[in-house]
Amino acid sequence: MKKLVYLIVAIVVLGLIVTGCIPVVPPAEQDEASILTKTPPLKPPSGAHYNLNIIGKKAEWNGGGSYDNPDRHTMFVPEDTTGWFIPTPGDDDTTNVPDLPGIKIEMTQGAEFAVLDGNAFGDGKCAFQLAPGKYKVWITAKAKPPKPGEDYYTNIGGWVYAYDVVEGDSYYFNIGSVTVRKNSGWQDATELFYVSCTEDWFNLVELELECDGLGMWVFDYLNFLTGYNFGDAPDITDAAYFWQYDNHGNKLVQVRFYPD
Repeated sequence: MKKLVYLIVAIVVLGLIVTGCIPVVPPAEQDEASILTKTPPLKPPSGAHYNLNIIGKKAEWNGGGSYDNPDRHTMFVPEDTTGWFIPTPGDDDTTNVPDLPGIKIEMTQGAEFAVLDGNAFGDGKCAFQLAPGKYKVWITAKAKPPKPGEDYYTNIGGWVYAYDVVEGDSYYFNIGSVTVRKNSGWQDATELFYVSCTEDWFNLVELELECDGLGMWVFDYLNFLTGYNFGDAPDITDAAYFWQYDNHGNKLVQVRFYPD
């Protein structure tokens, strides 16, 4: 009886195929469609680069030793930064920025790559120095993927801070952000280090005719900002760039800097 039922079903399906009710896609077309619809993962550039590892640790972690050795390639941050905040004191004439969730990674540029402060657990801050030049920046999460029902991610925002010594006003504005997950693979995060015309609160980037492309390299922008004669505009004597690092479960985020 079962064989008879299977035979009837097979005959019906065959009839639908012949009449065109069930389309048949040739294998070659299936392969081509698969190629067209599947987006290949991004890959970072090849060649020499500086590698920075940002390692997430439990709240009770207390590593011994010094973490300001410039030869280090590692930073230690909370695995979960819930409850950690970056204070934004003073008057803010941009968007009334509240304290930012996460820990701060202060970014500067000097004679060489160096981890200036690799432990965020004491004061909620790390410090990193880039070598001279401009860089393509790629980032990924490398630790184990989350358990079913969990979502491990890190929100990273690039921020410019400026201070008007005359008025005592503080300015904070975001110049880019990226969210890093294990399943996201490598991501091009170069925009975190460029100030575009739409992001520039002081409208200085367009003076250098850098509104095309990414904009102005952030450390060139800081120098330009503090050295420019604003006239009646704010007298900026102090400016800095930092990362807002808001981590939720990632145990290892890797950042690569490739000479541009």
